[in-house]
Amino acid sequence: MLLNILFAIFSVFSLKTDASSAFSFSDETDVFPRYKKLLVDIREQNITPLEAENEFKSILGILKKSYPNTLDSSQIGNFVFPLTQSDYSAVGGNGSGFYIKNFNLFDHSVSGSHPAHDIFIYDPDQDCKDNRKQDYVDIVSVGNGVVLAVEKDWTDSSEYRGGNYVWVFDFERGGLWYYAHHRKVVVEIGQIVKPGDKLGEVGRTGFNAKNKRSDTHLHLMYLELDQDYYPKPKNYYVWLKNAETIRKSTQAEGIKRLFFGKLSLIKPLPPKKIAVRNFDLKVKRKRV
Repeated sequence: MLLNILFAIFSVFSLKTDASSAFSFSDETDVFPRYKKLLVDIREQNITPLEAENEFKSILGILKKSYPNTLDSSQIGNFVFPLTQSDYSAVGGNGSGFYIKNFNLFDHSVSGSHPAHDIFIYDPDQDCKDNRKQDYVDIVSVGNGVVLAVEKDWTDSSEYRGGNYVWVFDFERGGLWYYAHHRKVVVEIGQIVKPGDKLGEVGRTGFNAKNKRSDTHLHLMYLELDQDYYPKPKNYYVWLKNAETIRKSTQAEGIKRLFFGKLSLIKPLPPKKIAVRNFDLKVKRKRV
């Protein structure tokens, strides 16, 4: 009788992938690859803007619940400048570079806006090193958040504009940060970052950023979300003017955590633990 029951259970979980995909991993762990796929689908115009908007809202709804703001009052409002040893004087056009004419995150054909600030380093020879420091410049997290998506494999033959990038969900402010044109990215999806934690280094990756006419810079956009999770660019120049300058970046601590059914070395657990379903189907046989 017991063997029959065990066989029935095993049969249920041995169904084909299309019948058992709900048990692969929880919605919470699925948001990271879903968001990266969404970005690619928007760029390649594989989905309609309405489909992209609905998927985005679904993902952000899960993120909001999975990564609530649990910071105490001493940690709130600690906003640091996104480049080490730099301040708002490095922002292009004294903040006038931010403008919105037409913006739709979900429609790649919409253009004509620059809903971000470009933050420059002094790099006349365009080797990605600041000539005043003779070294690469670290890009750091401005606040507390979780790394939602990264791109590390941009090449000169790639046509997409952002180059190597990092998306961070800011669970303190409730919006999304987009850091673009990295020389290299040093964080992974699912990693928790604090103000001053290194995300990467300033670079020249991206379809336009690689050209000689472009000075070496970080492109930084912040999207705030309304109550329906619809994203709108925010001009955060005042935040940059009041940001703390840090001399040296920090590195987020790493721990082991169950991720997509495998133990992976990623960076610390979010404020709220995420449950991942784990079905152990091994049957122990007693020796007779």
